[in-house]
Amino acid sequence: MFKIIVAAGLLFISSLSLAGQDSILVINKISIEGNKITQPYIIQKELTFKEGDSLSLVDFQNKAKRSKQNLLNTALFNFADINYSLDGLKLNVSIVLKERWYTWPQPILIVEDRNFFDWWQYKTLDRLSYGLYLSQYNMWGRQETLEMKLKFGYSQEIGVLYKIPYLIKTKNHGLNFSFLSVKRHEVYYKSMNDKITYLKDVKNVMRSEFNAYLEYVFRSKLYQQHSLKVDFDEIKVQDTIVSAKENPNYLIAGKNHVSYFSFRYFYKKDKRDSKNYPLEGYDYDFEIKKIGFNFAPGNINTASFTCTAEKFWKIKNRFYYALGMRGRVFSTPSAPFYIARGLGFSPDYVRGYEPYLISGTNFFIVKSNLKFQLLKPHIYKIPYLPFEKFNTFHYSFYLNALLDIGYIQDNTYTTNNTLANTLLIGYGLGLDFVTYYDKVFRIEYSVNRKGLSGIYLSFIAPI
Repeated sequence: MFKIIVAAGLLFISSLSLAGQDSILVINKISIEGNKITQPYIIQKELTFKEGDSLSLVDFQNKAKRSKQNLLNTALFNFADINYSLDGLKLNVSIVLKERWYTWPQPILIVEDRNFFDWWQYKTLDRLSYGLYLSQYNMWGRQETLEMKLKFGYSQEIGVLYKIPYLIKTKNHGLNFSFLSVKRHEVYYKSMNDKITYLKDVKNVMRSEFNAYLEYVFRSKLYQQHSLKVDFDEIKVQDTIVSAKENPNYLIAGKNHVSYFSFRYFYKKDKRDSKNYPLEGYDYDFEIKKIGFNFAPGNINTASFTCTAEKFWKIKNRFYYALGMRGRVFSTPSAPFYIARGLGFSPDYVRGYEPYLISGTNFFIVKSNLKFQLLKPHIYKIPYLPFEKFNTFHYSFYLNALLDIGYIQDNTYTTNNTLANTLLIGYGLGLDFVTYYDKVFRIEYSVNRKGLSGIYLSFIAPI
């Protein structure tokens, strides 16, 4: 008799558990805590569920996990937790947030080199610039961004950028606008032996630039975004740069002064678990850009198509794999050096070739990483530090094996350069440190197809 009672009791408990998993629940209430600045509607736009939804507990748990990732991907919060409680078939949800610090006045004291390797070659402070860079994120609690820059010294920059992701809180239409004026005493203007080449004049400005743009952004779905952008650019350089001896294709046809409009359409779908350092998910985007118009002979007049696709997998336990592909095609056989640039600038570079600037127009790059999670994400609280926006942080380490392949087509600078129009291959090992405020620190040892190796530092995710 006792065994029958025990069995019946276990069966009853099991049935309750299954009912909790399979029963259709209704989200009764969603409460939000910790958003001292952020407006509730900004948070609600990132949720994959809402009050009144009917769903199973398993479905809710999956949606809660995805919603947490969405909230962290806004870069508004250091931590986000989504908890729930059951009241019969009613589901009460509690969202607990820890907001970031949003005001960042940053003194500018930088050496204007292309990357750390370039600076390490000469170890000079001749390219030192100084000033102030102010970033105000989450303006008015509406996820708006204001950036202002005042920079002097080796290069001078004055600029303002303002981003409004939601013009109306019930809609998904946004607007960005910016202007930037730049003056430089030293500029890179061509590649020789696949190395970046500079011209410097301490007394005279070698290149002055002005850019202004207006961009309309539409978030059509939770993970999809469209944008239309209109740019105006004006560039003026010293005659030496565009001379027949140096680089007459720097702008176009030996001109030292050009101005032009550009029109761009951009689409992106992003379902990565983290925009900062993704481990699972995928994203892809493409850009169609019309650069200049042939209103008069000798004007800049070209177009480009650029696309990117990335996929991230968890293989097993602590092993992850990432694959990224990126390509660009111009509508014309050649393009101004100022616009095309080539391979050597993030994200358009093949690892193992960091010391090189490989001139050209059309290119493709394939990047791959096999990751091992050396240290799982840990949370640490700094004792005696009263500022909650800084006293708790997360950190993790990842060991990487990398393999990159790339190719760039060049019809203009082949006389003094050999890496264009050849297959580029780089491979190696790396160590990544990931922490809060979207910080990534990478150190990599890589070898290229020429057999040359080096140790390189970087501060963004490899893919």
